[in-house]
Amino acid sequence: MASGKRYEFAGVPPETFAEFKAAFAKGRYFNERIRNHFRYRLIASDSDPG
Repeated sequence: MASGKRYEFAGVPPETFAEFKAAFAKGRYFNERIRNHFRYRLIASDSDPG
């Protein structure tokens, strides 16, 4: 289940991003190829109080 939080990942090569967008199982691709492989930061949403 998605948390609704948004993150920005740094240094993801364009070809990796393209493969992610084209992947049938995006969650699986993300977990195997992006998560824990690139730096990231939490993006504040417009609904955040602070």
